[in-house]
Amino acid sequence: MKHSSLFKHYWWAALVSVLFLAMSCASAPSAQAPSAPQSQAAVASSSGALPAPQPSSAQPGVAAPKSDIWPKIYDDETYLTTFDSSWSEGEAVGAIKNLQNAMVEFNAGIPFSELDVDPYGLRAKWSWAEGSFIKSANLIIPFDQVSYILLEHYPALNKDYKWGLLVGIANANPVSFRTPTRDAAERLGKAILVLAKARGAKVSLPNVRFGASLGPLSAAQAQAAGILQSGGIIISWVFKESPAEKAGFSPQDIITKADGKPVQKSDDLFSAIDEAAAAGKKEIKIDGIRRSYRIDNKMYIEIFVPVTFTLAIEQAGGAK
Repeated sequence: MKHSSLFKHYWWAALVSVLFLAMSCASAPSAQAPSAPQSQAAVASSSGALPAPQPSSAQPGVAAPKSDIWPKIYDDETYLTTFDSSWSEGEAVGAIKNLQNAMVEFNAGIPFSELDVDPYGLRAKWSWAEGSFIKSANLIIPFDQVSYILLEHYPALNKDYKWGLLVGIANANPVSFRTPTRDAAERLGKAILVLAKARGAKVSLPNVRFGASLGPLSAAQAQAAGILQSGGIIISWVFKESPAEKAGFSPQDIITKADGKPVQKSDDLFSAIDEAAAAGKKEIKIDGIRRSYRIDNKMYIEIFVPVTFTLAIEQAGGAK
């Protein structure tokens, strides 16, 4: 799926164990990277560059750029949350049961006909008619195998239930729910996290002082940007409502330095932020490279623009 330092990699998709139905994990929308906000576009434009265009925004008559080696930018949005709560296991089980009529499996969109929850796992089933046949499908979440939880929003989805939850399962496909409201998705996430922690699951949570999915540069990406492969890390997607979003970071940005120190892996960035916080700093400068374009003779010409971001530091908490 998306990941790197936060979880694993981003372009996974929501998928479940389905009876009589096989669904490819690449076919379902997953938690996806938000498009760059206007403030980010302005940063690139000030250097004479255009933000990386999306297929829908390509200008008529202008050949679209190739971007096979770069993280894909999606319309769906992932929100920064740690799903913190003080619920007991019993309260968490009760919260999930109360949400039975407020969640559907991502692809099916059919209310659950059965929902069984205990401190060890969640099992749900839904059924539908095809002609004279009744078919069914099911999903299972063993709480001791939960590896990550993401709060999702699908603004471009032409369906009800535009909020959702993506739950990673160790050594298995992720499970994805849709809900009618953000509150319902957050309550479901809180309940699953309480039960996962109680079962000793190793749940990866985002770094709340930054809030983006980070990964190592590929050899092709480093060569295109004109730097060593060990010379930086790349952003796959940025959480909504995160310090990274507020600072103006975009998917595909390359981070090379933090507080003047080289960044070769995500821990280098997180350590620099934590050290600045420990020193009482309210902000930190982060240097990077923005992949962008200029238009020349009706062709997008890929260019890379040096950028410097100012990240506000949240003093409470720390890197996770």
